[in-house]
Amino acid sequence: MTARRRNRRRGTALVEFAMIGAPLIFIWISVFQMAIIEWRYHTLQYAVKMTTSYMSTHGSDCSTGGNTCSIEIENAAQILENAAVGIPPKAISVTFTPIGSDHVTAAGGSYPLTCTLDQCLTNTTSYPPTGYGDRGCDIKITASYTFNSMLGMFVPGQNSVHFGTYTFTSDSQQAILF
Repeated sequence: MTARRRNRRRGTALVEFAMIGAPLIFIWISVFQMAIIEWRYHTLQYAVKMTTSYMSTHGSDCSTGGNTCSIEIENAAQILENAAVGIPPKAISVTFTPIGSDHVTAAGGSYPLTCTLDQCLTNTTSYPPTGYGDRGCDIKITASYTFNSMLGMFVPGQNSVHFGTYTFTSDSQQAILF
């Protein structure tokens, strides 16, 4: 093979890489982002379900007969934080609602109560509120998380990079068992 033909092939390889490499990099980043989105969505769903299950076993009947198992918002927030692995607490908004009421005022707060998870970690309001924590009453927890995707970087023709945002919500409702 002559040197001239070899040089042409080197240029061809560079052009082929540019044509194939850029789309492949985009696809890899897209697959990675979609995996993160699915993981965080599933994690949020799991965390809310676990928190509601925990709270359903700690109603107002729980503290009768010498038991001291009544809980506060901070206890529920701790369960949610432990189950929501990989999601920043400041990015999760949580709403606690006793079912059967549009608005309830209880000692230390009013319901429905909405706060970011990091704010809930220091909230000492009792939950469920008195009169709404009896066995058989329903409680509901709703959480939302906004995910900022880096896929917006790949949109051509923009002067600045705009990241796509997706808001995931999860809610769980369960009757108080004890």
